[in-house]
Amino acid sequence: MPNIGRPSKGCKHCRERKVKCDQKRPTCSQCIRSGKECYGYRDALSMMFKDETAVVAKKAEKRYEALALQNPQTSSGSRERQLSDVGGSKGSPIIWTDTDTHSLRPYFPSASRYPTPESMTMEITSSVEDQAVGFFISNHVSQPTLIPRGQYEWVIEALNEPGCEEILRCSVHAASLAGLANSTKNSVIMAKAHAAYGSALRMTNNALRVKETAVKDTTLVSVIMLGMYENFVFHDNRSIQAWAKHMQGASAILNLRGKEQFESNTARRIFHQVYGLMMLVSLEAGQAVPDGMRELYDYCNPSSNYAIHGRQWTTRLTNFMHDAIDVNRDKESDPVTLVTRAISLDRELDSIKALIPKIWRYETIHLKQPSKYAYGTFYHVYTDSWIAQMWNNLRSCRMSLYRVIREQLWKGRACNPPLFSREEVEPQVAAAEKIIRTTIAAVCASVPQLTGMIIFLQWPAPTSGGPFAGSFPEVVNPDHARYQIHPPGTFLDPARPTGMHHLIWPLYAAGLSDLASNEMRQWVIQMLYFIALRIGTRQAVVLADSLKEMQKSAPLQSKTIEPILDFTFGT
Repeated sequence: MPNIGRPSKGCKHCRERKVKCDQKRPTCSQCIRSGKECYGYRDALSMMFKDETAVVAKKAEKRYEALALQNPQTSSGSRERQLSDVGGSKGSPIIWTDTDTHSLRPYFPSASRYPTPESMTMEITSSVEDQAVGFFISNHVSQPTLIPRGQYEWVIEALNEPGCEEILRCSVHAASLAGLANSTKNSVIMAKAHAAYGSALRMTNNALRVKETAVKDTTLVSVIMLGMYENFVFHDNRSIQAWAKHMQGASAILNLRGKEQFESNTARRIFHQVYGLMMLVSLEAGQAVPDGMRELYDYCNPSSNYAIHGRQWTTRLTNFMHDAIDVNRDKESDPVTLVTRAISLDRELDSIKALIPKIWRYETIHLKQPSKYAYGTFYHVYTDSWIAQMWNNLRSCRMSLYRVIREQLWKGRACNPPLFSREEVEPQVAAAEKIIRTTIAAVCASVPQLTGMIIFLQWPAPTSGGPFAGSFPEVVNPDHARYQIHPPGTFLDPARPTGMHHLIWPLYAAGLSDLASNEMRQWVIQMLYFIALRIGTRQAVVLADSLKEMQKSAPLQSKTIEPILDFTFGT
């Protein structure tokens, strides 16, 4: 934009007549005398510069045209190669249209003289498949930090292997595209996810027909990723069965691979994560852990990479979860037997909690005033997201046990003759309900950190031996900004996922309880919607919708809280 000098400050009429304007306001004297409307005065500063881009471009265009019409100092063969590089026919120039006269003129573009090598040509944006994989990594894949165990990091390792098989690539694309499509509410991306799922399913079925390919890591990971796809496109309770079939397929592959598979560190990591997921769903659904899985776990566990304290706790907790699953699905034993077993298991749970290393414990921060983002009067601060998940596994077990105790006490009381007296039932039921409410509150207290309302500490990679016997790394100051409640997602780090998907079932179990207030259930619904949009899973949406239906039929216990975010979710 060139400087065009000092422009006239006069009004429009004075400039047109080229007479001096006295610039009086609201109208100049010349306009008053001539009886014309005065349009005011221009801003002198804004008129100091004039946009000459179009003029300069036109001059350059004419210059290039003149140069193109000149005879170049090259051979005819070189000229033909130049024309061929830019798509012109042999011996003929490219036709260029004059934008003013619309006449056709020959034009030899300068690109023909200096063609860009194909190796230097790059796409401006990455493919939707690459974007989807990045979305999956930022929400589900985490590397070991304080705890020497990651989540789904072996998926990325498998993708980076030389000669990555198409079966693995298609299954990862199916799950990641489905998650991205849900999060962005994009039907075109979802169509790509469906197509990738169909291809991956066909290749997986073919691989499972031959033992040599069925036992490969790529086949196992493909089955697991197809199960994740079912979770992402979750529609109703039938989706649970579709997911269960993939998990049964994964357990069949793990059994087929046998104990020899644990010679590989990757195979051990895959097994531990899949086994933990199988147990948690078995606990919530009241189903048995697939056959052979516990034997494989008992064999694999001594070879795992946990430090001594962590190994002892996780092993005891795993065995306890097996017993809790058995009690939860026992429909044959009498109420007295079931209550006795459940109470005994609860005492075992107390002894397991005593084994937790100090650094694996959490800090409790009490709210000075209520927050519309967090539920209750307190929340927890954990040193690592995996530790929060393990605590919620423990809480899920406790809720399950006391649900059994409560139901069996009333069932025994209703027998003829009664198996329990009123004096026995009432205080035990009251104690069970108190523990259930306390456990639900603890699940809610774990939500702020996992959903990014407060920060997680940054930890270096663990050294040999692991820093597990220490205490909490710092005194948590509730007055510090990073420990005060913010809107969900404020402190989420794409490079460090919090394992938010592990909150879905504990939150659903909390909201499903008849002891949950309407206010607490409404908050759980909103948190499930937030998780669904953040990580792209419809499973959380379906479970939230079922709690909504329950909310409509439940008696009003307290007022419903206001929506804290727009959690609308497309179909």
